[in-house]
Amino acid sequence: MGNKLQHDIMCFVDHWVREEKTPVPRKEIILKMQNEGIKDFTVINSLKSLQKKGFIRKSSIRSNKTSYVQLRTINNY
Repeated sequence: MGNKLQHDIMCFVDHWVREEKTPVPRKEIILKMQNEGIKDFTVINSLKSLQKKGFIRKSSIRSNKTSYVQLRTINNY
């Protein structure tokens, strides 16, 4: 089970995927969480943890930007 930050990230990812229908850029996740007062390195650590747990994975789109694809929904979280 994850912490509140990981849950908030997954909510944002879920919303983004439903609205934008594209992988979520890491920059957008970081900006959203920074607006809530969370440091960027903390968000990056949470993203790594969610990736390790299998909730998200890095997108396979070829570019110099990192994006994430949702693998499981928050309901399973």
